[in-house]
Formats: sequence, structure tokens, C-alpha cells
Amino acid sequence: MSDTVIQIKHSELFDVFVNESIEESFIASDNIKNILSSENIGEEEILNFPFRTNESIIIICVEGYLKAKLDTKSFMLEKNELLVIVPKQIFELKEISPDLSTIVYIMKTSFLDNNTSFFEAIQLQQHFFRENGIQIPESMMNEAITIYRLIKQKLEEKGMFSRQIIQQYINVQFYNVYALLQQQNTQKPAVRTHTKEYIFEQFIRLVERYFREQHKIGFYANRLHLTSKYLSAVIRSASGLTAGQWIREYLIIEARALLKMGKMSIQQISNELNFYDQSHFGVFFKKYAGCSPRAYQKT
Repeated sequence: MSDTVIQIKHSELFDVFVNESIEESFIASDNIKNILSSENIGEEEILNFPFRTNESIIIICVEGYLKAKLDTKSFMLEKNELLVIVPKQIFELKEISPDLSTIVYIMKTSFLDNNTSFFEAIQLQQHFFRENGIQIPESMMNEAITIYRLIKQKLEEKGMFSRQIIQQYINVQFYNVYALLQQQNTQKPAVRTHTKEYIFEQFIRLVERYFREQHKIGFYANRLHLTSKYLSAVIRSASGLTAGQWIREYLIIEARALLKMGKMSIQQISNELNFYDQSHFGVFFKKYAGCSPRAYQKT
């Protein structure tokens, strides 16, 4: 895996996909390689490079498969499966089948209108059930392909109400998947609140929310009304990693992304991630990333 986290710059994307986008807020494409490639990373070099975006991305696998990593989770996306990447997540392609065919949508928050329930359901699916891909029935898949073709027509026309029409097409896709997701989740066995799986999922949710400010296990144990010793034992049993390792994993992922984005100084990143000072941050980063923050920025 490359240590570099590439920030997807949508100003560049909209320049490249001018015929496949609208008002610099929405892109529809059938080539995931083109979406992820940039001036620095060619189409044939995108494997094993982490990408990060501030927008929402939907990937629908039409044929073939891809193997990838989303934040800390590795998975395979196969035919008739859909993946949603929410803002701030880090996505890394590991393998692409020769026959891979996809539908890819990239949407700014301003384009999404009132679809917060859909993305809340997606995050529930990812965090609580540890599933990234959503399996789509054949009939819904055929409809998704039809919707994509209709969207492409409107993008080519660029008529007066193209944006509004495309938004409604996307809403149809959202509500189809949302209904499917709700149905699938109600069919899953209830997770009792005292099981280790439930505790692990609640712990991960807390880490994703607070890891920038809170690095100590005790904080998470208190929020879950458990002792630090018991929480540590449960997390190791449920995941194979200690609670401290999970917190460090999220800190390192965030630190790498911030360092490569180049918008903040090392001191500012140290403050952002709530380290005592820049020196402590440097020692932490070198121990777990293998080089100093400054050396990492220059790679």
C-alpha cells in the first residue's frame, strides 16, 4: 500500500468530465479509473493508492468485481452490488477484474437536497452490520442502468431543468436502495445490547466521532458505562485488535490525509488531533507510520 493519500480535487474533475457533469455539483461516469486518476496518478497506477473526497460517491458494479479498502475495512464489490462512500472516508482500490463495468456518481452536498436519511442508513449498514456493499436484485439493477442512461441523456442536453430532473432520477435510485436496506436490516437478527459485537460496534462509532480529541481508552469506556479493562478485553475478542490499536489506526489515517492535503502545518495538524505538542505528534507518527511527518509530506 502506498503511504500517500490522494485528495480528489473536484475542480479538476469537473474540468475533465465537463460533458458528464452539471453545474460542478454532479458527475455520472461509467469508468471508475478515470474518476480516480489525476495529474499525479495515471489510470494504470491507481491500485493501492488511497483516495479521499469531501463529496459522496456511489459505485454500482454492473459486471466483474473490484477489491478495495474503505477506511479500515477490506471488501469485495461484485456484480449487482452498490457501494456508497460518504464524505471524509478514504477509499483504496486493491484489485480490478478485467471485465469490470461500473456506474459511478459523484455528488456535492449541495446537490443531494434532502437525502440525509439515505446516508444515515448507509452508515448504519457500514458500521453496525460491518457490510460495505449492498446487494441489488436483478430487477432493481436493470432499473439502475436505465436511470443512468436517462441521466446521461440529460447531461448531454443540459436543458433548463436538467439539474432538477437528474435530482429526481437520483432520488428514485436513493429510495429504491433505502427501501431495500430497511427491509434487509429488519430481517437481520436483533443484536442484544450486552453482546461483544454490539459493544464493538458502539465503540467504533464513538472512535469515529471522537478520535481526534480523545485518545485514551478510559473516555470510551466511560461513554459505554464499562471499565477500561473489560472494554479492552471485549474489543480484542470481537476484532482481534486492541482498543488502542483501533484509536491509533484512525489517528494515522487522518494524519496521513491531513499531511498530504498540504493545507495545514504540522503544528496545526498536531493541534487538530489533540496532541500535547508537535514533538509528541512527531514521535507518535514516526512510530506507527515509519517516518517523520515532514518526511512523509515530501514523499
